[in-house]
This record gives sequence, structure tokens and C-alpha cells, in this order.
Amino acid sequence: MDLRDQWNRLLPHAQPLGDDLLARYAEQHRHYHDQRHLTEMLTTIDELADLADDADTVRLAAWFHDAIYDPQADPGENEEVSAQLAELELAAYGVEAERVAEIGRLIRLTARHDCAPDDPNGAVLCDADLRILSLDADRYDEYTVGIREEYAHIADRDFARGRMAFLQRLAETPLYTTSRARERWEKAAHANLERELSRWAPKAARPVSGLIPMIYLGAALGAVIAASVLLGRGLGAAAQWPARPDEVNGFPVWTPIAGTAVGAGLVYAWFRRAQPRLITIPAIAFAGIGAISVGLCWWRWPAAQPGAALSERWPYLMLASVALLLAGALLGLARRLRRAPPYAVSPPRALGVGLTVVCAALLAWIVVSAGEPFVQARLETANTVSTTATMPPGVMPVQLDGELAWSREVPATGAIAGTVGGVAELRPDGVVTSDATTGQIRWRYSRADVDDAAASGSRGLLVSSDGRTLAAHLPYGGNRAPSGIELPTYAVLDAESGKVLTEVHTDGTALAVDANQLLVAEGKHVVAHGVSSPTHWRSSQRCAVTQGVLLGDQAVVVDACGGNGAEVRGLDLKSGEQRWEVDLGIRFELSAELEPATWIGDLVAVPETREVSGLVWTGDAGGTLHQWSVDVGEGRMLWTAPVPGTPRPRLGTSSCDAQLAATHTSIVLVTCRTSTEPGEPQTYDVSAVSPADGTPQWHHLVQIPPKLQQPEFPRDGFGLLPDGRVVTLMPQATGVCSPVMIGTTGVQPRPIVTGADAKSSGRDQVTCNKPAVTVAGGRPVFSDGTRLFALN
Repeated sequence: MDLRDQWNRLLPHAQPLGDDLLARYAEQHRHYHDQRHLTEMLTTIDELADLADDADTVRLAAWFHDAIYDPQADPGENEEVSAQLAELELAAYGVEAERVAEIGRLIRLTARHDCAPDDPNGAVLCDADLRILSLDADRYDEYTVGIREEYAHIADRDFARGRMAFLQRLAETPLYTTSRARERWEKAAHANLERELSRWAPKAARPVSGLIPMIYLGAALGAVIAASVLLGRGLGAAAQWPARPDEVNGFPVWTPIAGTAVGAGLVYAWFRRAQPRLITIPAIAFAGIGAISVGLCWWRWPAAQPGAALSERWPYLMLASVALLLAGALLGLARRLRRAPPYAVSPPRALGVGLTVVCAALLAWIVVSAGEPFVQARLETANTVSTTATMPPGVMPVQLDGELAWSREVPATGAIAGTVGGVAELRPDGVVTSDATTGQIRWRYSRADVDDAAASGSRGLLVSSDGRTLAAHLPYGGNRAPSGIELPTYAVLDAESGKVLTEVHTDGTALAVDANQLLVAEGKHVVAHGVSSPTHWRSSQRCAVTQGVLLGDQAVVVDACGGNGAEVRGLDLKSGEQRWEVDLGIRFELSAELEPATWIGDLVAVPETREVSGLVWTGDAGGTLHQWSVDVGEGRMLWTAPVPGTPRPRLGTSSCDAQLAATHTSIVLVTCRTSTEPGEPQTYDVSAVSPADGTPQWHHLVQIPPKLQQPEFPRDGFGLLPDGRVVTLMPQATGVCSPVMIGTTGVQPRPIVTGADAKSSGRDQVTCNKPAVTVAGGRPVFSDGTRLFALN
């Protein structure tokens, strides 16, 4: 039965309408959507007629479903206007309104073929429209040629991409709705689709575009491996510090092995193109597990606890969770790109695998490396307690009459140093600054992950020449140092307010600090770390750098080697370039027996001048200490002067570390003479010379009892007052520990007198067990290891 007869059987009284439809299906621009397509649809409907509620209604919908066909129309537009035509014409020929509405509905279904199984009429029509997909290969190829001719106005690559996108949407879902069609035609239809997809892929893809999904796959695998490494670091760390040795598990090697195995499995699944779910399921799993883990880490993130520091466990676990979430997103994107027509052509397998491995290794390294600053920042934030002062320090006239201004007990303390903000105490976990007038704590900076800062002694605190900037050495000691994390070892603080100016990690030793830079010696290198400015430079010297000061626009350093090698150098503060040098080896007979760090002594800048003065031990007369002074403006030696009778530093029980300090009118030296008998008092030289030419101003010998004879006592136990006098704390013949003033008028003990406002029970509480002295706000401040007190 030809098409005309079939139409007449459906609507005998509407032959003109049938002729019009046949003419429409015979239009010249139709190469597939023609009368042959209509015939195949009607034949398929006959095969499925018993499954429809009203087979004739389905047949009429088939007649009209492509009645209007314009290849350049928008998606769904042809079906809509065809449905409107059917509703208009069929109503005009007296077809029941209900049947006309059903026919219009069925036609509109063919735009997307989203027919439901509980819609028998729609299911039969959609299956009939897609019947071409399951026909034999020759007929299917004719269909694809016809479609291409209908869309001849579209360029080959654009058509190939659009066609592939359409076919991929079809291939990802069941094609047929009725059970009979699925059983008979589904498999053949999918085979035809895959065959056509493979034919269009080379035309749709850009050159080497198939490598793009491989890059995303490699990135996803790198994120998986990075997550496994970060997970291992998190599991290997203790939950918090301090921790017992059995709480530190070490890095579990099974985590990266497991991560690598998962990555290898994904690569294998990727190349099994017939199993897209092998990629989809891991992508969803990674994203889901990662999101849940991020939430758990956020919820379980430990709160700050006194005496306990946050370890790297939770930051690393959080990073591992984020990396796994990233892996899921990248893997899903890789799969989506792989299915996209522009990237559909797979590269040679060897090239693809190689590119995947390289991208995986690169991203794993990037994620792990980028994670370390995150962990560092979290540890610094969680473990640092910093309070600042908003009011200026108190001001009160200083009489230096021996009256006790204030006194209070302090926990075990290290060095003390005077600043414009008061007296800074180096404690085991940080720095505390007290008002020099009242003794009240003004600000503190502490780190829960540091517990041995006080062991640095006087070298643990550096104060700028103007007293406004403070650098504290806070080593991250013991087994607390997390792998790959560089926590700051120096905190640079505003001495008045306690504001953190910068934090610096270095393995070297800080030499000097001011408001602009922290000067650090790292072996044979001098490094300037910017504080309030971005200035940062690194300068290489011939020998190991042992001393340094900041003066004006220069950094003056001393580097020394074994034998006669020792240079004083002036370095430009902006660039680190050398301006001048003075050779100490020419001036002095330097010792070849000792380490340079031992025979090069203190270096000090003379206030309000361009002069720097220093100390050096030589081999003269069995060991002599020399003072020298250099003009940094001209880069020349001004003067040198020997200090007879001083032992070599750190050589035997009678040796000591000499202290050099300066006012604008005096350079004061505190050092020791060789002791003849163990257990006997030791003689200390306390002297002052003129900065201009080294002329002696005054010189006193002080007897130091045996219990104070420590190498660091000259450095820690003496302070320089603004008027050039030296103050220390020593036991007297009466057994009372009292301050001693040393200056032009001689050595004068100043017994402590308890003032009416002094917050202390009196002078009897003062001991000379571990005396340390500094000067803050012109006021001498003392510490005996357990008590801090100051004089008016």
C-alpha cells in the first residue's frame, strides 16, 4: 500500500490535505526527512500498533511530524510549527478536537524524544521516529549522508561537532521506550551510533586537541596522589604539641602507595572507552568524600588550649580533603571533555600515557608544595598569641638614689633588654615587655610551639639603636619541626606597641635590626630581610660573618677566616653591594688556633657619629684584647688600643665574653682578667674611652666573686646608663645583694631602699644568683632569674 492509499484510509474525506503533505515531503531540500522516512515510520508503527492506545492517531501524528522542515530553524521550531499546522488543518477537516490535541502533543514530543513508558501513543511514535538508528549499516549510512546534505550550509567541523554532541546524548541513554523496540533494536542502534561517532571524531577535533582531556586526567591523578601524600603527613603527626614520642607515628608509606595505585587504576579505566562509568563513579566518589572530609575537618578543628600547640595534623588533613575534592572535579571535567566533539580524537596511547604521567607528577608536586605555606600560616596563626599596647609607656624622673621603684616575681626568664617601650624579657615561649616605670606588663608575644627561647640568652634579643624595634629569637626546637614547614625563627616587633612587624625563618644568626630590615649572618653570607620595606638582598663574603651593626645607610659586618683573615666591610643597605673594607689581619697578629667566631668580639655603633668600634683577640703576650674603631663614612681605621691582661674568650674557666657598649661621648668595655686560682675572686676591667681617638676616660678594676664567674656575665650582668656610667648587681661584704655604679667617680654600691610605692616586700628578696642588667627609659632594671625589679 503506497502512501496515498495509507492516507486515504486514515482520512478519506481529506485527500487534498494528503496531497499537500506528500508534496511537502517531496521538497528538494529534503534528503532524509522525505517520503522514504515517512514510509519507514508508518511501517514501524504497524509493527508496534498493538502497543498504542490509538494507532491511527499515532499514524496521523507521523504524517504531520515533519510536515514543515527547515534545517536552519532553531531546535524544536520545526516540530512546533508542524504541530500547529496539524491542529489547524485537521480541525478544518472536522477531526474531533480531542484527537487533534493529542496529535499536536505527539508531534511536539518528537523534538526531544522524551517519551514516557506510560504514554503508549508517545512511546510508539518516538520509537518509530528513531527506527532509522537500528536499520542495517547500508541504510544507516544513507541516512547519515542525507542528514549531512540537509545541513550543507554548515561547515564540516561545526557540523561534525554538533552531530557528535547529538549522537552522544542519544548514546548515553536508552534509545527506545517500548519494551519490544528495546529488545529488537537497541543493540543495533548503539552499534550504528558508535560507528558514526568514530567517523565524525577526526573531523570534529582540533589538531592534538585529544591531549587536552589527558592533561585534565593527569591533573586529577596528581591531585589524588597529592591528597595521599598530604593524608600521610597528617596521619603521621601528633594531634597536638607537646606530644609523647609514641604519639608521633611518622609518615605512613602506605598512603602514597595507595594513592599511586588508585591513579594507575584510573589510567587503566580511562583507556577502556566502552566503560565510561569507570571514570564517572570515581569522580563522584572523590568529590563526595572530599566535600564530607572538608566539613569534618572544619567541625573537628581543635580549639586553642593553654599549654598545647596545634600540630600540623589538622591543616594537612584539611589540605588532603580539598585535594581529593579537586581531584573529583578535574576527573569529571576530563571525562566531559573527552566526550566533547572538539576533543574526541584520542592521541597515540604512548603519548597520552606519557603526558598523563608528567601532568600528574607536576600537579602533585605543585599541590604538596603549595600546601606547605598554608600549613605554615595555620600553625603560625593558631599558635601565636600577641597582645599589643595602646597607651604609651609611663614617664617618671630617674634619681638613681637606690630607691626600689618596683619588684615582682617572674617565671623562668632568659635575657632582658631595654627598649623605648620598657624592659623586654625573653621567656621560654616568647617575649613580654613591662613598663619600666611601674613594672606592669604592657604587651606580650608568645608561641605555643616554642618552649626553649630563653636558652638563647642575651643573644636571643636584639634591639635597634633607637630602641624602637625588637627582634626575638624563637627557635622551633626539638622534634616539633614539621617536615617541609619553615616556621619563623625570629619575630620582629615594634618595641613600644608590641605589633608584629614581620616574622622570618632563617637558619642563621641575627646580627642587627631596625625598623626597615633584619640583618642575618648565614655562614659566609649576609642576608637583609625586609621589615617595613620590601628590601631583601643576600651578599656573599669571603669568610664566615660573625658580627654586624646597622648604621645609617650601611650594614657594617666583620667576616673572619682561620689565620690572619678578617675584614670589616661596609655594605649598602639597599643593594648589599660593598662600599669599603678594612683588613684587620694587617693591623693585628690574629690567632690561628681559635675559631674566628671566638676571637672576633663585640661590634657597636657609636650614637650620633659615623663610627663603629669593635673587639679582636690576638696572640700578643699570650692573648691580648684590642679595641679598634672605623670611620664608616670614609672606610678607614681611626684608632686601635690594646687591653692588657685579658684572657682569650671561651678558653678555660676564667675566660669571658667581653661587652662593648657606647654612648655618643664614651665607648665602655667590660671584660675579665686571667684568674690565677680557682675559687678566688676574678678581676674585671671596666673602662671608658673617647670615641674620637681612643683616649682613656676612666678605668676601674672590679672584683667578681666566684659564683658570678660565668663567660656571659660581662655581657649580661652590666648595663650602660645614658650618662655613661655602668651599673651591675653584686653581693656586698654584708651579704646583701645591691646595685653597683661604676664611672668617673669610682665603684659605688647603692644599697636598695624600699620605696613607699614599691610593689615588693623589700630588698631582702633580691638575690645575686643569676644577675642580668639592662637599662630602660634611663632606669636600671635587674633580674635574678626569678624576680624583676627596677630602681628610681
